Amino acid sequence: MNYDDLIKKWHIKASEEDYFSRYVFEYLAFIATLRKKGFTSAGSDRKAIQLLKQNVHISNLYLRQVKYNAGNVKEAWENIINELNSSPLGNVSRTEEAREIGYWNCSHDVIDDKTKDEKSKFSGVIYNLEDWENMVEFWYSIRNNFFHGGKDPENRRDQLLIKNGFITLKLLVKMMIYDDKVFVSVH
Repeated sequence: MNYDDLIKKWHIKASEEDYFSRYVFEYLAFIATLRKKGFTSAGSDRKAIQLLKQNVHISNLYLRQVKYNAGNVKEAWENIINELNSSPLGNVSRTEEAREIGYWNCSHDVIDDKTKDEKSKFSGVIYNLEDWENMVEFWYSIRNNFFHGGKDPENRRDQLLIKNGFITLKLLVKMMIYDDKVFVSVH
């Protein structure tokens, strides 16, 4: 099986459906690209996510595109930031109650390595348009809440987070698939 072709098909499929379906396909392309093209020795999705949070090169490439509002991604992040400021994102995986997301404000390999300052910061918010580690955690948390929790396609907040999550993730996936310079610092 040619994973590059499969990843591109998921990315293309993500442009054809409602935003909930789009997010699912885009996330599949995202995590497959991270594991097959980027952080091949990660061993788990969580490890790949943490490595992505730590990667300054990819962060700089993406945040530069956000700054110039490529694909309206800056506006989408502003929508997400505003929503999370009014009601922070929690972990609703496998439970009725939202809990704090442990890896929020954390780019360390192990959650127990969080500094006192990192532990004191609010969880579930994105602080600004340069908050790379929490942007990445947002995509992963939305995926977890979507797959294991209670994302409701009729709920206004869920619609807003999924739609804007898709818009922001799509730019990164496009960069990872089509720009050979993205993973240059990984290997």
